[in-house]
Amino acid sequence: MRAPLKTLRMLALIAVLALIAAACSGSDDTGGDDDTDTAGTEAADDAADADADEDAEPTDDADEATDDDAADDGGDAAGGDVLVFGTTEIPSTIDPADVYEKLASDILFNTTNRLVEFQPGSDEIGPGLATEWDISDDGLTYTFTLREGVTFQDGSEFTAEDVVWSINRALDINHPDGASFLLGGIDTIEATGDYEVTITLTEANSTFLSRLNYTVGTILPSDGDVYTAPDAPVEASDDDEGNENQRQAAEEFIVTDAIVGTGPYEMTDYQPGVSMTLESYDGYWGDAPAIDTVRIQFFESTEQMRNALAAGEIDLAFNDLSPAEVAGLEGEEGVEIQSVEGGRTSYIVIDVTQPPFDDPAVRQAIAATIDRQRIVDEVFEGQAQPLYSMIPGTFEVAADYISDIEVDEGSLPETPIEFELWYPADRYTNQAQVAETIQRSLNESGLFNITTNTAEWATEYSNQLNTGAYGAYLLGWYPDYLDPDDYIEPFYDSEDTFIGFYASEEMDQLITDEQQAEPGSEERAAIFDEIQQLAAEDMPFIPLYSEGQEAYYNPRVTGVEETLTAAQQTWFYVLGLDG
Repeated sequence: MRAPLKTLRMLALIAVLALIAAACSGSDDTGGDDDTDTAGTEAADDAADADADEDAEPTDDADEATDDDAADDGGDAAGGDVLVFGTTEIPSTIDPADVYEKLASDILFNTTNRLVEFQPGSDEIGPGLATEWDISDDGLTYTFTLREGVTFQDGSEFTAEDVVWSINRALDINHPDGASFLLGGIDTIEATGDYEVTITLTEANSTFLSRLNYTVGTILPSDGDVYTAPDAPVEASDDDEGNENQRQAAEEFIVTDAIVGTGPYEMTDYQPGVSMTLESYDGYWGDAPAIDTVRIQFFESTEQMRNALAAGEIDLAFNDLSPAEVAGLEGEEGVEIQSVEGGRTSYIVIDVTQPPFDDPAVRQAIAATIDRQRIVDEVFEGQAQPLYSMIPGTFEVAADYISDIEVDEGSLPETPIEFELWYPADRYTNQAQVAETIQRSLNESGLFNITTNTAEWATEYSNQLNTGAYGAYLLGWYPDYLDPDDYIEPFYDSEDTFIGFYASEEMDQLITDEQQAEPGSEERAAIFDEIQQLAAEDMPFIPLYSEGQEAYYNPRVTGVEETLTAAQQTWFYVLGLDG
């Protein structure tokens, strides 16, 4: 889950710069350790994510001043009936048509609803704004029965027209940084009653319900004053100029300062780069959340956030901290840590259209030569798992064909092969160390002579993902939905992808076949095996490692296990506070 620079990011950057200026000291580092996120995806995912630059440590004065300023702007410290959630990720957008990253997704999961949703404490899809649904025998038609008596946070009544309008809005805006491609299989959507919606697909897809659960399926008020939609679909483009025109046209409809949904919380205050406040929505159709107010506190560095957690200034954080910072919290009074296996993955994107990466033998050699265990041991102190397929080991269908690759130096261009490996300076955990470890393992082989380079995520890196500016670069993924397909289609499908360098008719057909096969069947498992064999032959993406989820929290927070699931969605409404 990721998204390029937008107006909101500029506001966030201005806010952060203002804090640094107020401190009268500073650094272009945000703390030494990078955070995860997507979506899906997630990737994924997220999502989630933005945290620390690896190049320098901020001065103590800068840290202290920033913390003081944040406290002044963000409200009281943790305590009472307010949950303070800490994060180093600043949302780049909060509009469902554009969201494709972890924190922004989590905000929408708490303030809005979709037709179907993950049930708290489980990884099962269940009712959301739809109470039940029927699927035709051919798998093409879904008929949803909707809840009655639901109101949006602007007071308007929820009906089938809102569902039709909202999903069409996301598809028509077709933001190049969003996740509309997840719903690209929709042929028609119509209101077949005041509280009934019928969706027809172009092809059967066993993952469709799971896709509707992601934020691109968020239901918004069709007759409100906040959201608008284009009269006709925004045209997509394959070239750089057309892609930028598409982005500009889509941006006209993106809302950056408000959220109006039907969820348990409503956003009542947002200071980009500083804080966000969510308050319980009195008109919510479900059980009222136990916590009335959630304040999301944005931090410039993981070090600041770790110190705030230890000092009791925040109640809860997820995934942001490095292994060293987590180790420093273990045994700390007033801090508890929980972890579960999860599907956060990291990988290298390869631009297969430019040399030396246009040679599959080069791509295979890179993948086979990287020492993944070294990354896990040296960078993550064993708190990660080597990844040999884009599908993580949490799925039974995951298969390793990379270890079978035998590198034949005679089949390679003149060695050492030189290239530049890029990584984001302020997103995901320990990316500088990951890049440096990859550099060492490749260069020590004698086959490669690579250098590393970096750029700020918001101001440059995220804008270059599809431009060809980076021949090889690091990226991370949070799942959008819980299915191995979410680690395949967004990457390898020539149409429904967010990274546009790879295309294979054979791969496209295999993806269609697995989506139409019965979930959990031997037939589908066999197709995933073929997909992973072909992926190892073509190697447009190089999987590196996967991570689980971690929660760091004050013991007064209850119900953490209900939201710390493989779904990797943070639900504030299942939490409580003791004392």
